[in-house]
Amino acid sequence: MLIVLGVAASVVLHARMALAGAHGPGWSVLMGVMALLCLSCLAGLVRAGDPAGPVRMTMGMALAMALGHVLLLPLLAGGAHGAHAHHGGAAPVDAASGAGHGGMLLVVGVELAVAAVAVVWIRRHTLRITYQSV
Repeated sequence: MLIVLGVAASVVLHARMALAGAHGPGWSVLMGVMALLCLSCLAGLVRAGDPAGPVRMTMGMALAMALGHVLLLPLLAGGAHGAHAHHGGAAPVDAASGAGHGGMLLVVGVELAVAAVAVVWIRRHTLRITYQSV
């Protein structure tokens, strides 16, 4: 299932960002918590039973996380001051490591893709009542 792969990728990206620790221990803990939230959605998706509820939960969480990450970007950039910890002479953090703005934007893209796939799944698997003339 494509949704499971997307959520698994989100778990890995959040864990990599947490382990990179590029923005300090507080942000690492926050990314670790987000990885656990992604893991809870993943567990719900792989359990046996009706997947409709977990797919809806995953869609909502993916949209909430994408919004949360977008709102975090200005905080990581230093807010109103525009200063960023990695622009003060230290080597910039590469996007491939999962840290920095490139990593955050990658997570937002994955979250939006997961939400889109979940919407398509829900639309295709929702029982539609059709009325026929008698």
